[in-house]
Amino acid sequence: MSNTRPATHAGSWYSGDTSALKSQIDSLIAQAQGPRVAINRPVEGARVLIGPHAGYTFAGERLAETYNVWDASKVKRVFILGPSHHVYFKNHAMLSPFDIYETPLGNLEIDRPVVEKLLSSKSKPRKPPIFKEMSEEVDEDEHSFEMHAPFIYHQGLRSPHGPPKIIPIMISGMDYETQNELAEALLPFLADEENHFVISSDFCHWGSRFGYTTVLPERTSSLHSLEKDLVSLTKSTRLTDFSIHASIENLDRMALDIATKGSSQQWKQYIRTSENTICGQKPISIVLQLLEKYGRSGATDVFQWIGYSQSNPARSIRDSSVSYASGYVKL
Repeated sequence: MSNTRPATHAGSWYSGDTSALKSQIDSLIAQAQGPRVAINRPVEGARVLIGPHAGYTFAGERLAETYNVWDASKVKRVFILGPSHHVYFKNHAMLSPFDIYETPLGNLEIDRPVVEKLLSSKSKPRKPPIFKEMSEEVDEDEHSFEMHAPFIYHQGLRSPHGPPKIIPIMISGMDYETQNELAEALLPFLADEENHFVISSDFCHWGSRFGYTTVLPERTSSLHSLEKDLVSLTKSTRLTDFSIHASIENLDRMALDIATKGSSQQWKQYIRTSENTICGQKPISIVLQLLEKYGRSGATDVFQWIGYSQSNPARSIRDSSVSYASGYVKL
């Protein structure tokens, strides 16, 4: 029998009932096709996607926007780059040990030949392998891939090949050089239009529970002025001059603008200066480097953004929120 990863978050983070889940995703996709959505139809060549990985109650609209623009006409496999939420490791990426990813809608096959090829890829001399295999327990605990899987299956049905195979790639701590090596290893796959890439990432995790209470009051701030424009809130901070949730959005919007420009160096500088708690900051950095190697360096329209929202409009230091964004890259 095939080695199948169970849908461990079904029934809690999203419905485990096939009919209910299909109905929910159908409804979310229909909403993403509405007249008020900036981009409400598939975009030719949209084969690099970014979307959140929270429960569908919070992030379903953004996920639907992401997968509604997906050009699935030629897709055969999807590389999903997501952060590790439960284990820390350094200077390599982790690949799934399973053959199948279960979803309530139907199962997705993991492309084992590609996984094995990545596992055998060479790093620089005297350095450990770039890719390793994670344990089944680590894979089952992680939600960053699973929350995308039902949407990949649902929208992958539009492909003449049927739902694509997937290659989940877990990212944790790594230096810029290792990120660059990962981009080099993935570059040959990006050249083939049958290969698509997904970044699984939420944006700012704000509040004392996340250890991050920094805001950016000025929407007109630049990367050059960012350090002096940031405000770290404390219980004694007077909040009469600005809105917290709007200032969090300013912080995230700068991140989105930098990704739009496609500069991995500017992204690195932004993260270092702002310390914005974007959980998928390293997967985003890797894909930015990958796109630069592919020839998108210097472009002004690398990432295109569709929607943005927050789980809660924070109004005081006691509140917390997580931000979500939907977007894509057209190749």
